[in-house]
Amino acid sequence: MTNTPFQDPRASDLLSRVSNDVSLLRQDVANLFSHTARHTLPSGARDLADTARHRLANGKLYSAEQLRALRNQVNQPAAAWVGGALAIGLIAAGFYLFCKSDCCGESCDEEEVDD
Repeated sequence: MTNTPFQDPRASDLLSRVSNDVSLLRQDVANLFSHTARHTLPSGARDLADTARHRLANGKLYSAEQLRALRNQVNQPAAAWVGGALAIGLIAAGFYLFCKSDCCGESCDEEEVDD
């Protein structure tokens, strides 16, 4: 007689088959974890590293482009400030000369008339 808790030969046979299936399942799960650790995860890590590397390179190019555009914008306002200040200075000088010549002429005429 065999050492089984069942007296039924069919139940003993099924129990033996389930025991073998569980043993094979444990081996398959161990093989799956081993394969995943050796091949799948490193491949995924490489893909992730490549993606990060590409995004960093794209970010570097974008930053360099933005800095170049900013440098061009900084040069333009300096010329605009100088040109604007010069134009305002010329307008102010012309207004001053215009007012001085007209005011002196009118005030001189008024003073002569009042005297």
